[in-house]
Amino acid sequence: MTFTVDIRGSLSPPTTAFVYPFGSAYFDYQCSRYNLVDDEGGDDSEDEKEHLSESDIVIDVKYIKSLEAKDWKDQDHYRVLGIPNLRVKASTKDVKKAYKYMVLKCHPDKSQGNTKVDEEAFTCIQKAYEQLCVIDGKRAYDSVDPEFDDDVPNVTEHNKQNFYKVFGIIIENNAQWSMNKNVPTLGTEIDEIDYVNDFYNFWYDFKSWREYSYLDEEERDKADCKEERRYLDKLNKQERIRRKKEKSTDCDSALIPLL
Repeated sequence: MTFTVDIRGSLSPPTTAFVYPFGSAYFDYQCSRYNLVDDEGGDDSEDEKEHLSESDIVIDVKYIKSLEAKDWKDQDHYRVLGIPNLRVKASTKDVKKAYKYMVLKCHPDKSQGNTKVDEEAFTCIQKAYEQLCVIDGKRAYDSVDPEFDDDVPNVTEHNKQNFYKVFGIIIENNAQWSMNKNVPTLGTEIDEIDYVNDFYNFWYDFKSWREYSYLDEEERDKADCKEERRYLDKLNKQERIRRKKEKSTDCDSALIPLL
């Protein structure tokens, strides 16, 4: 059977348009890509518990619009996703929920409100999500989070008199780096000697998950061959070890006198 088609007029010339990823299929793809489990049932590990409600998400439009995609590693990823107060306490579920909300409110094509941003700013939102949506990437950023205070007060006469109040918060803050979740606090002056001994034993043998891959200066993805990638990996690994040793030495020299 033969059909005759009468074409009148002419076709418009082809155009190029950027299509933003959006919708449930895209989120499913991201979960698959980063090995995330989107499971609403069952018991969650601490890293998977959800602490966030939409009312907790704060969209800092002015800050997001001020960013440039090429400098995405310098941005505050938590602030970009609207959860600047959760930071290291945010679970991967919190990150995903915040990202979904930001997409709905800020998407260049989907949003109609005053929180809508342009393509470059939206790329920064995507970069923040990609960094924080997996535990390894999140820990890499948390390890160098500029909002974390690494300073330890000097042992002055005033601080000695207020020892537990002043230094208790320092111990509590640094406990977040512990590989062991059961971290003893500084306690009080009336604690039993067994607790005191357990505290000293734990902190003298403290094992940290903190690492410094986020600060890698050598970009292995730009390497031209396998050998060059291996060489850059070696340089990055050496620098991470140096930074961790340096940070551990600084931390030990500050905390050990307190113990």
